[in-house]
Amino acid sequence: MTAGTAALILAYNNPEQVRRLIGAIDGLDTFLHCDSRTPASVLSAMTVGTRDVVMVPRYRSPRRLWGAVEAELAGLRTVLGRSSAEHIVVLSGSCYPLVSVSDLQDELAIWRGLSRLQLDPIPYARWSRGSLIRDGGRHRFDRRFLTAGGRVILVGGYPIPTGRRAIPDGLLLHASSQWKIYARGHAQTLLRVLDERPDLVRFWSSTFVPQESCPASILASPLLTGSVAEELRDGLPWYVDWRGSKDGHPRWLALDQLPTLLDTRNQAPLRPDDPPSRGEPSRRLFARKMGPASAELLDRIDEQLGV
Repeated sequence: MTAGTAALILAYNNPEQVRRLIGAIDGLDTFLHCDSRTPASVLSAMTVGTRDVVMVPRYRSPRRLWGAVEAELAGLRTVLGRSSAEHIVVLSGSCYPLVSVSDLQDELAIWRGLSRLQLDPIPYARWSRGSLIRDGGRHRFDRRFLTAGGRVILVGGYPIPTGRRAIPDGLLLHASSQWKIYARGHAQTLLRVLDERPDLVRFWSSTFVPQESCPASILASPLLTGSVAEELRDGLPWYVDWRGSKDGHPRWLALDQLPTLLDTRNQAPLRPDDPPSRGEPSRRLFARKMGPASAELLDRIDEQLGV
């Protein structure tokens, strides 16, 4: 596999949508992780009739627990071992491209050696829990939570705090998104640090929603990764609609949002030396979340992309 860009899809359901995503990114080296709890019949339906897709060893990957990070790390190891791609795009099964594969490749060629991801230092206001905990998400890291078998226990979607703990030295905590674009060397660095530091694995495996902080925090910590922190570019190239969100999930996208998607796709591309977008209008390369109600929207996007 020799494409300049690889796609790592992390999925667990909605096989028709996953299959459609795979078709839309034809030309990228494509890798698929499917949650180990997903029935074999659903996994098979994700790839039936598609081109070659490399399967990643399967982990149980609940959204708010360490397994989600394990799935991503397993995917990165597989990509690095099977592809020479210079960038790795981490996608959910409900993501979809807004640009053609050739446009994506051309844009990322300018970003060689640089990663693109959300990078907000903690405290991050959106991670406060309403009026209950106004600490900008600090509770995700400095609290111990009830665990069983090494996994955090969730009740009503949230962990049960049992005390305080120290944050590992040298770690600069950041809020991020699991969906990101890694430079190849940065994915290698992330894996190396976690392989060499079992204490960090223990810390993140008992952290709430670790996939939204672990990779970004490690890569942004110079004491752990040296100059890598200077090679990260803050600015998530995904369109996500958080309007009205009350449960931590973005809105499902439908046909009425096509004009907005086309507008954000047609913005001027960001350049490596541009300042962080911080939510201002800028070119988005992908959008989420797409689901069963998004079929008409996807049809129109495909017409635009020539899929």
